[in-house]
Amino acid sequence: MNYTAPLSKHWQIAPANHSADAVQGADDIDLCIQNILMTRKGSDPLRPEFGSNYFDYIDQPEDIFIPNAVREVVLAVQTWEPRAVVDKVNFEGAAPHIGMTVHWHVADEVAGEIYITQVQTWI
Repeated sequence: MNYTAPLSKHWQIAPANHSADAVQGADDIDLCIQNILMTRKGSDPLRPEFGSNYFDYIDQPEDIFIPNAVREVVLAVQTWEPRAVVDKVNFEGAAPHIGMTVHWHVADEVAGEIYITQVQTWI
């Protein structure tokens, strides 16, 4: 296998299903956001505060679920991924198959592009 050095200061080893050796730049941040939002707070024994509590609201009525889940998503990304700023969170579908789209931009860019991260949630 031929290894290519990362070109970005933001990078990590790519997951097994990825075609490249490393995930770089905004793709790295996107992968980190996915990991944060797919981890239930308390499930990582070495980092019990890592992750998000938005899962706690999945069975609630929509008027309770949406504002609380958005708050938990924004709080988790602010806490665990300071390179990203959340602009908007959208939900689509119905339980138990709720899709979430997080619109975000890179924090250290003044007029940067807005990126989206899609997370599929299954209970």
